[in-house]
Amino acid sequence: MMRSSRLLPFLAALAAWTLTAVPVSAQFGPDDRDVVDQVVAIVGDSAVLATQIQEDIQRMGLQGQELPQDPAGQEALFRELLQRSIDRLLVLQAAAGDTLLTVDEERVSTVVEQEITRRTEAFGGQAALQEALSGEGLSLAAYRDILAQDVRQEQMQQMFMQRQLQGAPPVVVTEEEVLEAFENARGSLQERPRTLTFHQVVVRPESSDSALDATREQAEALLDSVRAGADFAELAERYSQDPGSAQNGGDLGWFRRGQMVRSFEDAAFALRDGQVSAPVQSEFGFHIIKVERSRQGERRGRHILLVPEVSQTDQERARTRAQDLAEQVRQGADIAALYEEYSDPEVPDSLTVTYEQLGELPPGYDQLTSAAEGEVVGPLEYEAGAGQVRFAVVEVEEIREAGAYTLPDVREQLEAQITRQRQIESILERLRARTYIEILI
Repeated sequence: MMRSSRLLPFLAALAAWTLTAVPVSAQFGPDDRDVVDQVVAIVGDSAVLATQIQEDIQRMGLQGQELPQDPAGQEALFRELLQRSIDRLLVLQAAAGDTLLTVDEERVSTVVEQEITRRTEAFGGQAALQEALSGEGLSLAAYRDILAQDVRQEQMQQMFMQRQLQGAPPVVVTEEEVLEAFENARGSLQERPRTLTFHQVVVRPESSDSALDATREQAEALLDSVRAGADFAELAERYSQDPGSAQNGGDLGWFRRGQMVRSFEDAAFALRDGQVSAPVQSEFGFHIIKVERSRQGERRGRHILLVPEVSQTDQERARTRAQDLAEQVRQGADIAALYEEYSDPEVPDSLTVTYEQLGELPPGYDQLTSAAEGEVVGPLEYEAGAGQVRFAVVEVEEIREAGAYTLPDVREQLEAQITRQRQIESILERLRARTYIEILI
């Protein structure tokens, strides 16, 4: 049965890279084997139905994509989408056989609820949504199950491809391939906006030794409370100074290496499920870390962050240092070398941004709107959260006016795109070689 054009977009909203596998045995009755729907391809032990491809085409039209009107073009589009569906099934089947891949059911529930909320608002209320679903023979619970299955499949596919790509051999991209990709993309590239490139040194006030000792002692006292049986989440909500997680009991969700500062990661990945670390010092302060769950390459945990006090004297000392660094840069000192010695390592040493993006940077950076090429600006003083201040010395390297994109502008992205496409195709070729595939049209 074809779904109505009104219901189709949201039934397929989470299925951009998913396809429900239909076992071949389910296409026929137990005795007479009458075809319920036209099977257009068999992939392993699953089938692709004609109506599934037709729904993909209908969805493209509803999204405003231009569809071919001539029979030859329509046939070509159908076969292209059929091949995509076959590839999706290949990945799904391979992912199902990988015992190291585990679906995050909490994430599934979160995404499903977000989608239900979004669709409820789009239809003007839950009653209207349920009415539309009823017209398709679905209840809200059944629709929720469909969404959950789509999200699970999407997770499995993404995890499988990520694992495969991590071990994929390098690809040599030729100049001819880059030029061809650039020519193909040139017509769709919008005008390059006006941009500004700058280097910087950001000075962070350092707490005194006495403030560090006091904070360390407070962290030890909280750790003693945890070991004595106090609820970690309650302590985090009450004492943690991390504005991003304190109100959630210090919950950090799942994280991998490379997402946290080194000292934090080393401590977290050395813990087993349920264990709590001793106080760990980082540039942010002292952390008490609890790992709740582990899986390959990831941890889920909570932390309590205590930030040592920064006095007015500490801030004045940092401001004076930033003023001195600004003068050194104006006198010709290498700002990159000063970054390595004096800068907060959590901020980048350089950035290229559009002028519109300057407003997204911390307050003070908007002064760069009127800066000239080669000018040294600052120190710019701004708040970095939790009452902390920073002092930035900025040297404007280049101002580039708006204009058409050139090959050097996009070369890196094109090479990465070509590399990824060829690696994915190599993975799919291996899956095709070991899977029975029959196209029936």
